[in-house]
Amino acid sequence: MSREVFWCSHCEVPIIENRSCPVCGNECKTISTNGICNPVFLQERKLLSSILFKDITNENVWYLGSAKYLINGEKVHIPYIDYYKSRKHLLIAEELNSEIINNDSIINEETYIKANEKHIKELIYEAEKYICDTINQLEKDPSHKYMPTLSFSGGKDSTVVSKIVRDALQDESIIHYFGDTTLEFPATYTYVDSFRKENPFTPLLPSDTDNDFFKLCKVFGPPSKFERWCCTIFKTSNLNTEYQNLVGNSLTFLGIRRSESKERAKYERTQKKSKIGSQINAMPIIDWYDCDVWLYILYKHIGFNNAYRWGYKRVGCWCCPNNSDWSTMLTEIYYPDLSKKWRDMLYDFAIKTNKENIDDYINNGKWKARRGASGLETRNVSIADTPCNLSDRARNIIIGRKINRDVLEFLKPFGELEIFEKNDATYITITEKEAIDTDGKILFPRRKLCDIIIKFGTTVLKVDPAKGTDMQHLVTRLKCQMRKYQYCIKCSACDSVCPYGAINTLGKDRYVIDEKICKQNTNLCSKCIAKFYNGCITCQVLSGKK
Repeated sequence: MSREVFWCSHCEVPIIENRSCPVCGNECKTISTNGICNPVFLQERKLLSSILFKDITNENVWYLGSAKYLINGEKVHIPYIDYYKSRKHLLIAEELNSEIINNDSIINEETYIKANEKHIKELIYEAEKYICDTINQLEKDPSHKYMPTLSFSGGKDSTVVSKIVRDALQDESIIHYFGDTTLEFPATYTYVDSFRKENPFTPLLPSDTDNDFFKLCKVFGPPSKFERWCCTIFKTSNLNTEYQNLVGNSLTFLGIRRSESKERAKYERTQKKSKIGSQINAMPIIDWYDCDVWLYILYKHIGFNNAYRWGYKRVGCWCCPNNSDWSTMLTEIYYPDLSKKWRDMLYDFAIKTNKENIDDYINNGKWKARRGASGLETRNVSIADTPCNLSDRARNIIIGRKINRDVLEFLKPFGELEIFEKNDATYITITEKEAIDTDGKILFPRRKLCDIIIKFGTTVLKVDPAKGTDMQHLVTRLKCQMRKYQYCIKCSACDSVCPYGAINTLGKDRYVIDEKICKQNTNLCSKCIAKFYNGCITCQVLSGKK
């Protein structure tokens, strides 16, 4: 599925999904088949003028994707890569920063809206109907109460979904969660503040983290396209905690669209299973394209993040490895201090990991493609297990640090702990909780899983599986937890993967699991154990070559 956009040479505006101009009836030519036809504002046109050595500040300009622009109806490729690599953007940085224009309109805006009014009204009707139908369907099950909420990033898509949801439900009090990674563009924080002022009856709650990104970079190395540890720690974990604090479950509206990536193209519109167990995700604009999003913003005359006016195509984290050279160039222009901070971090990492050509590693973005430890100390160590004299199936699990009482938290996902203190050691019986479905049917009966013996202060955990327990499977999972225990830095990654919000490391000096919330039956849930390679995100990111 695609979205075709045409150009009316008479009205000089893009026409979405209609070869004949609804305003003048003129036959139009195709300018885009990928649904990308975004307005280009004055601040970006000033930069484009510098790249092209031609003043186009007063021209009719639209972005078509992949460095292609439409200038007065003609397609033009913008050779920004050479411009950026030769550092010419720094010569105009002072001029661009001296007078930033954030209040201009696009050329022929009223005609553009009029020509595409039927198209956007149809999209709005369908999206609002989906929102109401989804809520009505959930209300048919009184045993599960869902509160509508909205995940707000400060980007264009969540801005649009916010307006659509509030209009559809005729309710300005829908809770918005702003997932602050602490790495948002300053323009995003400015926009979030203005959104609060313009929508005083809409609660916009911050969801931030206590983690320090740059300190964690020293542990994990910089995030790459293949090692995106940052999303788990800085996005999911803090939002998970917020949603667990809601009364009831959350019906969360998201600004996700299928056209954004191949992965998202496979998404279902309504996700009843998500990373957060008490949450259903709903995506009203999942089949919209860039051109639809921008048409809605202009049609509704709603404010948006000024970073788009400057030329940014996406406004996630300013140091994201998925950012393009274009985005990096803009950050060097508008946020030189942030650019320097990031470059200094990359330089320190390159020195620490003995990279041969540091300038090439940084300037050509080779850090974005790193995999595994990439020169850092690997942490995917094998944990030994040896035969134990407790029984024919018992094993000794031996780790590289002394085991203390805090290890008990890491055993809770396996079941309820019954602890017996004796002179020679601590004896623990683990019993899996009974698992019952919504109809009262027993899925997994309560049963003894194993016995564990630990002499605190040693490096050995003795495990004796109960009859009927898969010994190899149990030992493998216990190794995952013990590896996690050995390397835990309380990064909050485990907080994020627990769908029930039972794990808490944020702001604490130890790893804590609330057994009242945890299912304590690995047949029912083992996400905190099995999510990451070898059980721990540090082992996953700092593995050997993959």
